[in-house]
Amino acid sequence: MAGTKEIKLRIKSVQSTHQITKAMEIVSTTKFKKFSSIVAQSRPYAESIKTILGNIANGVKSERHPLFDGREVVKKIGVIVMTSDRGLAGSFNSSTLKEFEKLVASNSGKEVSVIAVGKKAREYCAKRNYDIKAVYAQLIPETMYDKAREIGENVVEYYNDEIFDEVYVIYNKFVSALRSDLTVKRLIPIERTEATGTAAYIFEPSPEGILTSLLPKYLNIEIYQALLENTASEHSARKNAMQSATDNAEDMIKNLNLEYNRIRQASITQEISEIVSGAAASQN
Repeated sequence: MAGTKEIKLRIKSVQSTHQITKAMEIVSTTKFKKFSSIVAQSRPYAESIKTILGNIANGVKSERHPLFDGREVVKKIGVIVMTSDRGLAGSFNSSTLKEFEKLVASNSGKEVSVIAVGKKAREYCAKRNYDIKAVYAQLIPETMYDKAREIGENVVEYYNDEIFDEVYVIYNKFVSALRSDLTVKRLIPIERTEATGTAAYIFEPSPEGILTSLLPKYLNIEIYQALLENTASEHSARKNAMQSATDNAEDMIKNLNLEYNRIRQASITQEISEIVSGAAASQN
């Protein structure tokens, strides 16, 4: 049985851990609030772009475009894998990487290349010798849109150069402070969505020119929104993980204090008994 000295050392150690997890919980909560607000503000814009694309695509059903039509034979796929730069976020990264492996398994026999977003994706793919086309890490809100545009331009270029035949993105879609949905979405070829209206469109200079200009912009917005959703989900996961760790540390401190007091009380009781016994023996 551990003595009072050992228990006191354990209490100090757990208290130090509690201070760290509490501080990390506060930091993650602040970042979570920031990114969840950005996500809420950007979603209407992303939905509007999707609606516009659906309406235009409905008006040019007879028009062909490489980003819409795809290829008859798919031999090479590109996957944008979005993780975090740091750990301590529960199963946030491991779940994403498991989903990536499922996607690879479902495309057995095809060449798989990766655009890694976050250090965890880069480390995982490098360790397993996946073909990494690009790495994006340490993203901040001020540069996130520019990086999303860069990723979008790269995947379109890779597709046009037949380096990729299909492009997918794996990310966590933010739902609430307690939930995010792991999402696998095909970016290229772009799915033709149904129009929400029946208005006829007159294209200037041409439908092909409009699509050539609009489709890359649509991909940029899709990737940017995925980055925001994934980052908000990351901070939510880390906030929840650190909150659980803090609660566990508090429970451990409480139990250790009870154990310390119990042992100390037993020691005092034993000392009193010895004094009483000694006093009685001297009287006799």
